Amino acid sequence: MKKAFLTLFFSMVIGVIFSQQKEIGDFTFSGYLETYYSYDFNRPDDHNRPSFLYNFSRHNEFSFNLALIKAAYSSEHIRANMALMGGTYAQFNLANEPTWARLLNEASVGVRLHPRLWLDVGIMPSHIGFESWYGMDGWHLSRSLLADNSPYFFTGARFTYELSAKMDLTFWLTNGWQNVQRQERKQGIGFGLGVNYSPIDGLKVNYSNYFGNEGPDPVRLFRFFNNFYIQYEPGKWGVTIGGDYGIQEAYFGNPNQWYGITASLRRALGDRFHLAGRLEQYSDPKGIILDEGLKISGLSANVDYKIQENAVFRLEARQFFSPEAVFTLPGGRFSKGNTAITGSFALRF
Repeated sequence: MKKAFLTLFFSMVIGVIFSQQKEIGDFTFSGYLETYYSYDFNRPDDHNRPSFLYNFSRHNEFSFNLALIKAAYSSEHIRANMALMGGTYAQFNLANEPTWARLLNEASVGVRLHPRLWLDVGIMPSHIGFESWYGMDGWHLSRSLLADNSPYFFTGARFTYELSAKMDLTFWLTNGWQNVQRQERKQGIGFGLGVNYSPIDGLKVNYSNYFGNEGPDPVRLFRFFNNFYIQYEPGKWGVTIGGDYGIQEAYFGNPNQWYGITASLRRALGDRFHLAGRLEQYSDPKGIILDEGLKISGLSANVDYKIQENAVFRLEARQFFSPEAVFTLPGGRFSKGNTAITGSFALRF
């Protein structure tokens, strides 16, 4: 009798909770898994692909780039996201973070301040660029040099304002350049602005920036970074052109500068197949972003097969070139080129 009473009591409590949930908002749960195998023809001894890559970073082993579980809550005035992750993306992209932070993909709560204005606080996707950690949403298996070497996420406060049905604005206050936890001796708040404009169907025009102090206290080394891209998909064809330009104060002399450019072309072949090609160049001679101070050109080509709406198999060939011998070879030798073939299977559920 007692067990029956307890069962009835908890059933009523759960029923009340779910009935209230329908009134105040909705919970959604989702997941993402991206497995891969990559073969680097330079055959690095440590099995790590070039250090400027933060996705699909392991050579000659089966691995997963990103495994993610996400819970989201949404109501008329409140929203929240919580996502945990693992994989080589988390291993390499958050290598400088404390161990606990490497598990966090998103952790944010937001409040609607106005019918068109939201304030969100926490760890959230960056406003910079056209690629994210969800690989199957991009045109290429791998991320561009621009994406891998600019923030995927920020930690801070984000204001999002819908100016019109075709334009929205984003303003950030951050803990710095892609940090979960502020790094030792780093002081000050970073700022970011984003403008996203879609004048016609299939066309996106975006400008975004970041401004902050990247020097160790008490030294101030201000960084001003800019990203621009235009993406147009009129039908079966699609084209994307993007560029980065950054400038940062130096300890002595003139400020340091770096830039990157990328251009992609995509073609749909029926409902299930896509072909895509990409050209790119990245120059950071003073090593502000790329620690070694590199100049790199690259090209890639991939074919995608959509198994079903939420599952994609991809195969990509990618080649890098550099005027200096910077790519690792076995036995401590170096090469001016790097070639790799990568296959991936991505599933969203």
